[in-house]
Amino acid sequence: MENRILIEDEHLVGVKKHAGELVVADRWGIEKRILLHSLGEYLRAKGHKPDASGRDLYPVHRLDRETSGVVLFAKHEEAHRLLSKMFESREMKKTYWAFTAGVPEWDHCLCSIPLSRAEGKKGRGRALIDLKRGKPSETDFRVKDRFGDIGWIEAKPHTGRLHQIRIHLKSLGVPILWDHTYWNEAWKSHAHPDLPPQSLPLHARTLEFSHPYGGKPVAIECPMEDEMRNLLNRLKDASEKRRFSTRS
Repeated sequence: MENRILIEDEHLVGVKKHAGELVVADRWGIEKRILLHSLGEYLRAKGHKPDASGRDLYPVHRLDRETSGVVLFAKHEEAHRLLSKMFESREMKKTYWAFTAGVPEWDHCLCSIPLSRAEGKKGRGRALIDLKRGKPSETDFRVKDRFGDIGWIEAKPHTGRLHQIRIHLKSLGVPILWDHTYWNEAWKSHAHPDLPPQSLPLHARTLEFSHPYGGKPVAIECPMEDEMRNLLNRLKDASEKRRFSTRS
């Protein structure tokens, strides 16, 4: 756990979440890979003590199981209240990276499409575009690079709805690669036909805010998982080889 700590002081701790890991336990309680538990064990071994409420660690926000990246925890109740309020008032600036099936025609796009949670057993855990009753949802997208028919997208969500980035990109016609909840399973890359499937390439890259105690600017940057970094390198290499062969 030590090599996953991105920032730590007496009030808060930012940590790298792996893809496939839950931030907190699900309601069935059978999942073993829980970030809250492993981080709590690590901090308690270092001497971290509970606060007046009896708790010693508070998740301030969450990421989807499939998403990797920075997650922020509070070490005591007051810090949790202050940090949570900052998320609610949109004072936290979040940046995500994703790779998409298809490349957009635009370089920059502000997507404002209202979303709601799907209901019923079949729809549970999914988001829906809901123009009539959905909650306001806004994401700022920018194309970082294009690799043939695969895009490298930077996303800055201004709201925090369920699967917001994933369904907004789908609505724009460029769903995230291997997003089995929202993309077209039949899609194949013509530019990279031998690309092996992998986990969802969506990564919470940075989290920026003013520290609740003192107001000092905080910028937490989280490196990509090896699998996603290898994907980027492979796309870059293939695109460079293709450009070189075209020039030749």
